[in-house]
Amino acid sequence: MNFTSHASERMQQRSFPRHVVEAIITYGEGCYVKGAESLMLDKRALHLVAESNNRLAIELKRYCGSYVIVGDQGQIVTVARRKRRLKH
Repeated sequence: MNFTSHASERMQQRSFPRHVVEAIITYGEGCYVKGAESLMLDKRALHLVAESNNRLAIELKRYCGSYVIVGDQGQIVTVARRKRRLKH
């Protein structure tokens, strides 16, 4: 995985381990926002993780609502936690 310097800095500041970011990329729900892909770890993604690795799912539960922004060339741009509630 290719992380930008901004993403590496934000991972450290926001206490995101590398394996959590990898799990969000693997299992997260994706959508395109402003030319980049946003992958979010939601409840559906946690259920997918639990089917294959229950221990990882328990660890990822505290990161529910977190997201990773992936640029158009595959680089990780930033990682963050969602602060607002999702609108339905």
